[in-house]
Amino acid sequence: MTVTDEPREPGRDRAPSSATAPPSWPGLCGRCRHARTVTSARGSRFLRCELAAHDARYAKYPALPVGRCEGHAPGEVSR
Repeated sequence: MTVTDEPREPGRDRAPSSATAPPSWPGLCGRCRHARTVTSARGSRFLRCELAAHDARYAKYPALPVGRCEGHAPGEVSR
């Protein structure tokens, strides 16, 4: 518990929204053109591998950081 001089408003003790500053994704996926950012209804962000739609060798939502991937293609993550 944190002690402050000012009362907190509900929901004000959370970190700033990730919508204001996109995350820096770790590993190869953060620099892959096959990766796409997916935002849940609750505001959580995930990286989805578009290769998974056509090739079962790739995880739809890979555990990050990915250090080695045959399908890695340097480029920007789609938002």
